[in-house]
Amino acid sequence: MGEIVAAMAGVHAPQLLQKFAGEEEEKLEASRNALLELGRVLDETRPDVLLVVGTDHLETFSLDLVPTFTLVTGEHATGEFGGEHFRHPIHRELATALLDGLIERGFDMAYSQRAELGHAFATPFRFVLGDRDIPVIPLLVNVYLPPLPSGRRCEALGRAIGEVIAGRPERVAILASGGMSHFPGTPRYPQPEFAFDEWIIERIEANDLDPILDLTPPQLDEVGEGEMLAWFVLWGAMGRRAPGRVLSYQKVWHHGQGVVVWDPAEPDAAGENDVKSAEEVAS
Repeated sequence: MGEIVAAMAGVHAPQLLQKFAGEEEEKLEASRNALLELGRVLDETRPDVLLVVGTDHLETFSLDLVPTFTLVTGEHATGEFGGEHFRHPIHRELATALLDGLIERGFDMAYSQRAELGHAFATPFRFVLGDRDIPVIPLLVNVYLPPLPSGRRCEALGRAIGEVIAGRPERVAILASGGMSHFPGTPRYPQPEFAFDEWIIERIEANDLDPILDLTPPQLDEVGEGEMLAWFVLWGAMGRRAPGRVLSYQKVWHHGQGVVVWDPAEPDAAGENDVKSAEEVAS
């Protein structure tokens, strides 16, 4: 029986990969170090595969095609950012099982065998995966170009992912790549909503995720938290909820950078799973 052995989330800001003038390097280094600590979680849990739930910044897709949820199912996860190329083997058997299982559960998934991935994957591949011999599965969630999926729909997708994994033999680590508050490409770029980040962190540490999951896409967009939709997929996949442990939170001038790890096997305070099943939400 398959299981999720690690549940993690972390920032993927381009500034972590490249040097930019005027950046707060000490804070960026703290974020890098926290991501490296997630890599040590992989060493401890020894998963068979790393599922990375990431986002697209018009590096993979364009206005010609904007899919809501996309699995990459080819031989390798490939791409580049800032002149650095990456190429990691994909766990094709599980990727195909996820594609089939999610469609069977009512999710109209897109898939690609040749997608070129951007910095939302380059960052965790460098700092979390590193040179570890662990195959990956990239999953992209549309978090920028409306219409966006709701938070509860993303949670339901995660629940369905957990159900498919439970029927498989693999031990799976899941990493949500993205977050927290920032406004790329807008006049609000230097004005992240740090106070909202702090509210989210309080809810995560208190194992009180429902108020976050109930936020609508326009509400998330208003506070620069659209990339949290990738975290919502992770939370659904975890099944039983657990308090998150914040490894780092940095208030960089343009970005609230959070790195968090959960124990997906720990039940909530009531000892029950109060999250709706994928079928219930999909219906």
